[in-house]
Amino acid sequence: MKMPTSEIIDRYTITLLKSERTDEDVSKELDTYKKELPDSGTVQTFIDRMYEINGKIWETEGDIRKGVDMPLEEVGRLALVVRDLNQIRNGIKGEIVDEFAEGFKEIKVNYKKVDYGRSE
Repeated sequence: MKMPTSEIIDRYTITLLKSERTDEDVSKELDTYKKELPDSGTVQTFIDRMYEINGKIWETEGDIRKGVDMPLEEVGRLALVVRDLNQIRNGIKGEIVDEFAEGFKEIKVNYKKVDYGRSE
């Protein structure tokens, strides 16, 4: 089964970030994803947007991923930020699904947002 364009773009941008921010050689993976990208004028716009949001998620999760010792309140605050960023990410993926008429949109139940003492 062919991978939907929304997943290819998402994985491509995450792999691109990995190639830029780590020492891991992911060049083969990048080439594989790049070959699967459709030849369309809108693809680069989606790549740019997905790269930006995945970069924000990467930065937000950075200290948690590195195992930095921090209070649980800070871990919770960062988890809420990541949740909000993932909503944006899923929205972009949904736009890609609409644009290329393939794949599936993530359906999320909208819960009442609760301010857990975080300041915006």
